[in-house]
Amino acid sequence: MKCIYLISKAIAGWFILLAFALLSCEEAPIGQTPTNKTPPPPLTDVMIEPTFGGAHVTYTLPDVKDISYVKCEYEYKGVKHTVRSSIYKNYMDIEGLGAPEEIELRISLVNHSEISSTPYIEKFLPLEPAITGISNSLTVESAFGGFNLSWENPMKVMVGISIFTANDSTGLLELKDMVFSSLPIGTAKVRGFSVERFFSFVVSDKYANISDTVEIKVLPLYEVELDKRNFGDVALNGDNRTTTSGNLRPITNLWDNNIQTLWVTNPSPDISFPQYFSIDLGIMSKLSRFVIFTRGENYYFAQFTPRTFSVWGTDELAYPPNDAYYSTGKWKGDWTFLGDYEVIKPSGSPMNVNTPEDIAAVDNGFEFEFPQDVPNMRYIRFEVHETYSGIAAIELYEIFVYGDDRE
Repeated sequence: MKCIYLISKAIAGWFILLAFALLSCEEAPIGQTPTNKTPPPPLTDVMIEPTFGGAHVTYTLPDVKDISYVKCEYEYKGVKHTVRSSIYKNYMDIEGLGAPEEIELRISLVNHSEISSTPYIEKFLPLEPAITGISNSLTVESAFGGFNLSWENPMKVMVGISIFTANDSTGLLELKDMVFSSLPIGTAKVRGFSVERFFSFVVSDKYANISDTVEIKVLPLYEVELDKRNFGDVALNGDNRTTTSGNLRPITNLWDNNIQTLWVTNPSPDISFPQYFSIDLGIMSKLSRFVIFTRGENYYFAQFTPRTFSVWGTDELAYPPNDAYYSTGKWKGDWTFLGDYEVIKPSGSPMNVNTPEDIAAVDNGFEFEFPQDVPNMRYIRFEVHETYSGIAAIELYEIFVYGDDRE
């Protein structure tokens, strides 16, 4: 018991000594110790060059050591803003001004003690923001089932384009689509409409600037999704007819209205590029476009996903499907060439490296347009030139074909 008492007494003594030590210590300063109270010399040779939605400011720094950064203060739409720039460069950019109104800049040099120099003060008028030019360049072209939208973005600014149209039952405007892009020439395809109507477009940027609304009347070209109940397996001579999984993944899965059932052919030394497969659409139609769904899961832009291919069409079969005519190349002299196409990976990244944009592209399907000047077709034949793995086999989930089936 005596040992415990002595130990407790010793510990208590140590705490008392520690408390006195802490009380006797002064708080150590944190951060940069102020050097002096003298403001740094001002910037010289200040030049303000108006830019689209801002300004490019250049200046000359004084030859002194006690400087920390360059500061620019201004007010826009009642809100005060501050832009800071490193002393290791002689310029700064003012961005995000959504309207060409006169702005007063106060540009000063700040030292290590957070003391500012005498500010350089000048007003300037920014150029129209990028969203204005993009909005003014919007162009609409009627297409089957909707329209094609295009615009110019020479500054390569990331913008969002919101597309509105009236609800058929209430007449109120509804957001139908929103497209994001920083490409110098942007395009978008809007589908799902069949009658003439007005569409409204608004361009916005990351600074929450919004353009004026652009309203355009559009008359879509008539089209319907062709009824896949009419589709049939033609099995032309020369088509890739190999199967996998005990024929549980047949070509008819391509048009069973289920984007989760897969058609896969079997890699074989007897099969080489180009590979062919054919579909009987069941009725004569003026074809407008088609959409294919490629394999996702662990196979985004991989394995047997077609990469480049051509499509051919005809209104009738000149020879029986099993005739050697379809494997000799002579058939191309009788069929109509409908176009060369490519399944493009948006990111361009290597195989097995997929961005959210890549995954979204596969999940949404790949849409391709047929030429508008081709005659009516009943049969289409795909000529696959390349797959993403380079292996001569094919895998696809589903195909949708659109056109005018009116007699």
